Amino acid sequence: MAAIKPKLFYSYSHKDEPFREALERTLALLRRDGHLTDWSDRRILPGQAIGNAIRKQIDSADIVVFLLSPDFLASEACLEEWERSRSADETGRLRFRVPLILRPCAWHDLLANDDIKALPLDGRPISNYGDRDAAWQQVYGGIKALVDQLRRTFTPRHTFIGGIERTDLTSQSDIQLSQVFVLLTLSRVRAQDEDTGTVVEDKIARIDKLLDQRLCLIHGPDMSGKTSLARHIYLTLIRRNEHALMVDLERYRGNYDRVVQDAYEDQFFGDFALWSSEPDRTLVIDNLTSAPARIDFVLRAAEHFERVFVTLATDTFFSYFRDDVRLTRFKRFSIEPLTHVQQERLIRDRMGLMRQGDITDGSVDRFERRVNSVIANGIVPRYPFYVLSILETFEAFMPKDLSITSYGHCYYVLILASLIKAGIADRDEDINVCLNFSEHLAFAIFREKRASRSFGESEFKTFVRTYRSEYLLRDSILNRLIGTENGVLNADGTFRVPYMQHFFLGAYLAKPIPDRRQIVDELCQKSHLVDNHLTLLFVIHHAVDEVVIDKIIDNTTRSLPHTEAAKLDGQETARFSEVVTALPQEVLSHRTVEEERRRGREILDAEDVDEEAAREAESEEVNDWYRIWRNIDILGHVLRVRYGKMTREQIAHVVETVAEGGLRVVNFILKDEDEIGQLAAYLATNNPRADPTRIRQLVRFFSFLWTMVNVEKVVSAVGNREIRTIVAEVIERKRTVAYDIIGYFGLLDGADQLTDRIRERLDLLLKRHDDEFVRRVLSMRTQFYMNTHRSRAVVEQRFCSSLEIPYRHRQR
Repeated sequence: MAAIKPKLFYSYSHKDEPFREALERTLALLRRDGHLTDWSDRRILPGQAIGNAIRKQIDSADIVVFLLSPDFLASEACLEEWERSRSADETGRLRFRVPLILRPCAWHDLLANDDIKALPLDGRPISNYGDRDAAWQQVYGGIKALVDQLRRTFTPRHTFIGGIERTDLTSQSDIQLSQVFVLLTLSRVRAQDEDTGTVVEDKIARIDKLLDQRLCLIHGPDMSGKTSLARHIYLTLIRRNEHALMVDLERYRGNYDRVVQDAYEDQFFGDFALWSSEPDRTLVIDNLTSAPARIDFVLRAAEHFERVFVTLATDTFFSYFRDDVRLTRFKRFSIEPLTHVQQERLIRDRMGLMRQGDITDGSVDRFERRVNSVIANGIVPRYPFYVLSILETFEAFMPKDLSITSYGHCYYVLILASLIKAGIADRDEDINVCLNFSEHLAFAIFREKRASRSFGESEFKTFVRTYRSEYLLRDSILNRLIGTENGVLNADGTFRVPYMQHFFLGAYLAKPIPDRRQIVDELCQKSHLVDNHLTLLFVIHHAVDEVVIDKIIDNTTRSLPHTEAAKLDGQETARFSEVVTALPQEVLSHRTVEEERRRGREILDAEDVDEEAAREAESEEVNDWYRIWRNIDILGHVLRVRYGKMTREQIAHVVETVAEGGLRVVNFILKDEDEIGQLAAYLATNNPRADPTRIRQLVRFFSFLWTMVNVEKVVSAVGNREIRTIVAEVIERKRTVAYDIIGYFGLLDGADQLTDRIRERLDLLLKRHDDEFVRRVLSMRTQFYMNTHRSRAVVEQRFCSSLEIPYRHRQR
């Protein structure tokens, strides 16, 4: 963090040019060391307006040195510069005016009532010194003192900068905020059409656009990065040599003036009065609360600072400040979760700190898929804290050669960090008290919800009394469990973040007790419901046996019992052969890999909507379909989390259950030409103006799309690299087109880059299945991989030869 460079302006008569040159030589050391920049009218370019240039430089100078002599006092231009700097001084902009006496003159009369000190000492003219070097040394010492004062006043303490650059990550790596910070998109509702309800939003995703704002309230949920954003704003301004102050309202107490001065003295060494005279200052306020003194602080800050940025919790904003007329001048922005594009950038940055050597696109994909498997179903918002914490569990708690596989472990680390931050002692006895209390509370909330009853503050108090009649619980621990930014509970006893409820409920139900096993059985039977699905994930994590996994497998196997698993042979794929024939043979992109990856993630962002909980359907087959989909996710987590505790036979059984379930779903709808014809006829009847041929084409395309979506879901579930040999054995044993496609897709997903081994597998499948459907889907999937991953050019050329398409050399 570089210190500021004060700017010095030379005001002089051209007849005193030798003195100005001597002064420049005297200050050369300050310039060379980067402590000072200076300017004189000799820098004005030919054709440039002299007066405007001089006025601009005077107005922006920190120090103006007036080289006083009879010629200076006789110059109208020099006297105008004196008066302009004097006027600027009165407005508070100019910090120091330095009279430098060159030759005897009536400089006392010029200063009149100005109580400012002249150089050299006592205003003795330089021309009167027998040893002029001694005079210039006095001048150097005086100006250096001013420069040092300015630098101290406007350059923050290194210890403070180091403190706000630190992150709360758990690894031993010395990671700074700037190394992993991603500016999240800030959204502001600007208008809403009363008739259509259409919302017009302003979006900010660049720091310079944010800093163009003057007064801003920025709100976000817990752990959304509000404090990191406040720190980033402050650090950005400091790096730009702009004048900023940061105030954490949770830390500072007292009236407005006291808080601002205390904050300044914590952050700077210099003169607070001098710093306060600077008009273009920014105040960054973190953790605004509803306390009256806090809002008064913000309102006063808006009157005294050029810019004010305030961060606060979303709950606080909507409860107290959304309609506060006192804040009408403030623009209100909300912090949005990471986009997939931003998430990939964050993962790359973090991987760069974790690893040595090159980071391949394939390795980024694997990290990203596993992060996405933890940040699933909206249980954890896609904010940097959660993404980084998941990656931290990999670095801090897992061997370097393993992937992120433990679903529940990641959440346990997050919960443990929240408890410690809340002040719970990092020792087993206190942590265990918190965990036991939270488990029983989670079940109490579940029981009330199951009975269609609400759970609020009153029910929480009743629960605490009941719990204390059976277990020991100190007030100090209970008070620390409840908090907004830390702890695990809200004031009404509900869990602060949804995953905590599911985590603790899973831990409670995982214990092998008969009545709890019965509840787990019921959850397994209705695993298509989102809450049940999420709870089961954590039951599996906490369970000491395989009973729950066996029940999930059994329920998956028994779902859609009258539907056969798709083989995707020529007879089955004939229903969308027209679609396959119409697919392009060549989809290699002319864009760079970076552009293609960004485009792909932008598509994910457009499709990434919050998933609503599935409801009980009237049709049992629809419930079966949902159940299979949910169970594929659960069993996919089993393959990532528990493969080390399972036999090869058990792993193979889970892999086959996942694949068979997904392939049954493929044939659940539009499994043959008759069903396609029936749906097309139905749509044509309800849309008489539509072209029947076009309707049939669209239905065929939907059938093809449905097939590939389910295939990809299976691929994602069985894609753990640690079990790839067992997956390959299952695929080779089944030996259908569907299984071969699943195997090849998984081979691509698990690869850092294309290799000759993958190409040999591609050649084998193309030879084994002489079918247009197989050729097209394998070709397109391979080309999409080439579009989004960097591989050696010679290897890509061989793949193009196998696919019988021209090789396209692209910028890497």
